[in-house]
Amino acid sequence: MKYWLLLLAFVASFNSNAADTKYFVTAESSATELAALQQQARAQDKLLMFVLGADWCHDSRDLMAQFQQPEFAAALEERYVMQAIDVGYLEYGFFVTNAFGAPTYYGTPTVMIVDPDSGRILNKADWQQWTNASSQTPETYQDYFIEQQFTQVEQTAESLAFETAQAERVRNGFASVGPMLKDYMTSDDRQASSEFGTAWEALAAFRNGVFEDMVKYQSATAGFPDYPPQMWEPEKE
Repeated sequence: MKYWLLLLAFVASFNSNAADTKYFVTAESSATELAALQQQARAQDKLLMFVLGADWCHDSRDLMAQFQQPEFAAALEERYVMQAIDVGYLEYGFFVTNAFGAPTYYGTPTVMIVDPDSGRILNKADWQQWTNASSQTPETYQDYFIEQQFTQVEQTAESLAFETAQAERVRNGFASVGPMLKDYMTSDDRQASSEFGTAWEALAAFRNGVFEDMVKYQSATAGFPDYPPQMWEPEKE
């Protein structure tokens, strides 16, 4: 129930902050735009950062609010070329992950830190911690983004194939639950159906589980886990 309760808790704060700054307005970037950002980062000797999030997500908003604190913002600007990407209701953002070799994101916000020379994602092994951005301390922000203490691990081809297969299932879950999320977040009375609550919980458990296993098995060449059919998947005959 914890993921569902967190979403319900956010709705109360969202209602009172509906007129706040909109942090996420760019839904997608073309290959040309991504290449230009990569070139800019390379020319300025900076890393490239993408923040995939949404204004309906309190962790996305808290992350961006921290990023805009004057002293911290100045330190970020010295180190990164940054682009915020609006994932909508979990239907956008995959073009960006795919462009840099990741088959999906697993939650919001996802912070991708990319080496502009190689195009390699440098923090994939621990980017999921920022889906809980509102729970992170200022010291953690400082260590991660300014001191750049994020985890860099090479992923085997076999591990990437495993992740790619499971990522398709995660994205299918996003496609199934996303419209229900949109109805919930845009409705006047913000009354959630039991169907949505059940689906949101199931998707959260699955996507977080897949990410944890991807990290656990990212150096493996065999022995990858399997998962039972999920509620958004058709039954096999």
